[in-house]
Amino acid sequence: MSNTVQIISDSSTPVFTEDAPVSNKRGESNRRRKGHSKIHRRYTPKLCCAVPRGTASKVAARVQNHDWHRNLDLIALRRKGYVPYTKRNTPDFVPKPMRIRAREEIRQTLTVLSMAMAAYCDYNPDSDYNFEIMMPFEQIAAATGMLHVYENGRKAYDSPREALSVMEQMGYVIVDHDKDPDAGQNKPMRIWLADKFFTSRGITGEEIREWLGKFKLWALKKGLTESLRKKYEHHLLRLEAFGLNLKRKHSLRNRLKQIKRWVVSPDLEAIKASSVATLEGKLDELVTQDNMRIDHLLDDKDVQQRALSRKRKQQHPYYRAWVLWSNSVMPHEAMTLEAAFRHAHPGLVSTDPETYYRLLLEHADYR
Repeated sequence: MSNTVQIISDSSTPVFTEDAPVSNKRGESNRRRKGHSKIHRRYTPKLCCAVPRGTASKVAARVQNHDWHRNLDLIALRRKGYVPYTKRNTPDFVPKPMRIRAREEIRQTLTVLSMAMAAYCDYNPDSDYNFEIMMPFEQIAAATGMLHVYENGRKAYDSPREALSVMEQMGYVIVDHDKDPDAGQNKPMRIWLADKFFTSRGITGEEIREWLGKFKLWALKKGLTESLRKKYEHHLLRLEAFGLNLKRKHSLRNRLKQIKRWVVSPDLEAIKASSVATLEGKLDELVTQDNMRIDHLLDDKDVQQRALSRKRKQQHPYYRAWVLWSNSVMPHEAMTLEAAFRHAHPGLVSTDPETYYRLLLEHADYR
């Protein structure tokens, strides 16, 4: 692009001259490429990790043959328009509808990312929350073959991150975004596969329960139950060291509990309900002369025992002396003294109240 300048000579005849081209960002980029074509994408998605045998290989096989053109969730999301990862925290961003058929590079990224997450997923049914990805997302991006490392050491994985955002908006994965202690940026720190991740690929709940049952039997047969438990505990401790926990994230924990209930077989739930009903019926049959249930009688006996113990404690002369002494001083002094004494003699107040209050009075006198 050039600018044309008009110069008026002495003979009143206009003369047009062309100055140097105006430099801009696009022209500078073209000059640096020196005639080479613009890079459309640096890497082609390709699975670069070994898929374990068993449940992981079965899930990866179903994911690999999935047709994204016929995925109703992706079609509905593209009709509405999805929010890019960089616009997640922009409140005034309005998504724009997109064409229904996704491009080939998007479909390839979604497929390879799903296979990588299926390979690194935790299929142990004894875990606190099922289907957690046991690797950092940076390694997941490396497993998809789309991790780019710059000359200064900076790492980028924009395409897998955008694909993860799309799957999160479709409800296929549950992502816990938190601050990365190394980079100091908000990143996907913990990832779980949701039930729609399996059902959208044609994997029914019965198949998942069967595969998880076989996984548990295999672990029992090979003697790996204890090692799997220690591995999961080590994983939780490592996250706890980074300050990543779910103690205050109640909605996230409730959603993960829903997935765990979905994994548990409905037959086991029915057996549990019938067992509880049977026990309730047996308790109703076991009645005493006063036509009361045994558990109610035990509750009444416990209340009576506590009242009797309280009455006996009040009859101790040392207890009455302690009450008189505590009323003669400031309340916080008596409370502090008793708390320190009870911490030094745990359980003495319940086993031998008379000795407890006698020693407490002696401690108060020598204070």
